[in-house]
Amino acid sequence: MSLSTSVGTLLAGLLVGYLRTRLPYFGRIPDGAISLMTSLGLAAFVGLTGIHAGPIFLSAIRESGIGLLLGGMIVTLLPQIVGFCFGHFVLRMNPILLLGALTGAQTVTAAMAAIQERSGSSVVVLGYTPAYPISNILLTTWGSVMVIVFAG
Repeated sequence: MSLSTSVGTLLAGLLVGYLRTRLPYFGRIPDGAISLMTSLGLAAFVGLTGIHAGPIFLSAIRESGIGLLLGGMIVTLLPQIVGFCFGHFVLRMNPILLLGALTGAQTVTAAMAAIQERSGSSVVVLGYTPAYPISNILLTTWGSVMVIVFAG
């Protein structure tokens, strides 16, 4: 088993983040530059994903049927609905924090930015921040494990 590009990038990010907490001037980027990179990065990601997926979307639906699309919707929405109900009714979490945690768990930065814009509050980031790195670690490590398990 070897490190993939995503795992290597994640580990490098964790190392740089750790060094930044110990040496505050290490890797300092002005807030305006971070905001610009975040906005451009999200817009580019969403645009490029659409450009890449658009041409094959209809052919994939024709080949696999509408059941695959509906199954994907269920697999994507069901954990969010269950997580929201559990967090709201059982844990009594603040809805904005809960939505931030759910978007972090799904690793969807664009959704976090949309919730932040719609709510007019940056509180959503407090829920997003702990869930996002945990989800990325699980996504990258278990993705590699699943490939090994199902390939062999």
